[in-house]
Amino acid sequence: MIQIMNWFSMVIGLIPLNRQQSETNFILDYAMMCIVPVFYVACYLLINLSHLIGLCFLDSCNSVCKLSSHLFMHLGAFLYLTITLLSLYRRKEFFLQFDARLGDIDAVIQKCQRVAEMDKVKVTAVRHSVAYHFTWLFLFCVFTFALYYDVRALYLTFGNLAFIPFMVSSFPYLAGSIIQGEFIYHVSVISQRFEQINMLLEKINQEARHRHAPLTVFDIESEGKKERKTVTPITVTAMDGRTTFGNEHKLAGEMKRQGGQQKNDEDDLDTSNDEDEDDYDYDNATIAENTGNTSEANLPDLFKLHDKILALSVITNGEFGPQCVPYMAACFVVSIFGIFLETKVNFIVGGKSRLLDYMTYLYVIWSFTTMVVAYIVLRLCCNANNHSKQSAMIVHEIMQKKPAFMLSNDLFYNKMKSFTLQFLHWEGFFQFNGVGLFALDYTFIFSTVSAATSYLIVLLQFDMTAILRNEGLMS
Repeated sequence: MIQIMNWFSMVIGLIPLNRQQSETNFILDYAMMCIVPVFYVACYLLINLSHLIGLCFLDSCNSVCKLSSHLFMHLGAFLYLTITLLSLYRRKEFFLQFDARLGDIDAVIQKCQRVAEMDKVKVTAVRHSVAYHFTWLFLFCVFTFALYYDVRALYLTFGNLAFIPFMVSSFPYLAGSIIQGEFIYHVSVISQRFEQINMLLEKINQEARHRHAPLTVFDIESEGKKERKTVTPITVTAMDGRTTFGNEHKLAGEMKRQGGQQKNDEDDLDTSNDEDEDDYDYDNATIAENTGNTSEANLPDLFKLHDKILALSVITNGEFGPQCVPYMAACFVVSIFGIFLETKVNFIVGGKSRLLDYMTYLYVIWSFTTMVVAYIVLRLCCNANNHSKQSAMIVHEIMQKKPAFMLSNDLFYNKMKSFTLQFLHWEGFFQFNGVGLFALDYTFIFSTVSAATSYLIVLLQFDMTAILRNEGLMS
């Protein structure tokens, strides 16, 4: 589905033709990105200056229909021209930079997966691809229905010239939605890489659950007791050179008793057998740890990967974040006016004017379509943020378990501590947003619903009966 969207984006001039190749013909790459906007501006000026083809200039279009058509057309012009200008700005440079960085990240992830011997990665990838393709299939069906409804109605009205009013009615919203589709794809790729890092970190966490630290026991009091209980061999010699046999036998019994007591004291100190299966060597004061395949060696690479993916998120947000602002604004206006037309006009005089019904349903269809796209954008941005936070939580959990590799080597502990501290700064520095005007998360839905409710309370108080009666729609 993403390949279909990319080819369609190239055809309508939203992305360069050879976006993944650095050395190509510049004119060929950006030809469609200049031809299609020029054609759109020509259709827009033709309708507004000639007053011949536009829907709002037909005799059968009443005042409410004209107002709706003008608003839909001018709002679409604002949306399309804005996203086109932003698309021309470093568009090809972004694709080349994104693909290069993503290739480096994937190479390191594959190396870490080989070290960790993760055989379940393919199953998770397949499960994720099903939801991924289902989302794109749903969007394709929604847009197909919206375009079919608009093209069919315009063809019945204008015949073979229907493509001219189509360029100023549904085409801008289609182009804006495709740009958001590109944003959705890139954010989903970033979210997948965060998921892969979390799987590798979770494997280290699971290994830390079953393996304890190779602690060296340094108990000063116990060592002191050992030294006090250690008896050096004593040779008792009589002053006259004769050895007392009774004292030597008594000394041997005392040394045997003290040796047994010392062994019992050392057994009391040995608590590792109750906790794990590691073997403690009291002669060398070390633990002989079980050998096996461990993946803690991936930690430095995983921390670097996390920073690289966050940097890739910043680049992606810098490219598509400004284009979210006009799209969300158009979605907000179309949704509010669509609800107003449906409740105050269509419920009262529905079916009495074909053009008015067409404009009302066009608002409703595109308001639903743009809201679906906006919701998917917000959902994927939230998922990417949550996956990045989950990495820090897993590292914290590993640190709390005090695994062997962390306590035996200060390098791992310092890196984990630096990673969690650095992520706190990242969390305050970056979040997917629309040029800093709003955050692309679920709080944006609450803000827009609150604002829409306030506007609808005012709009729904207008009395449309007089206007509809003057237009002959009400008796």
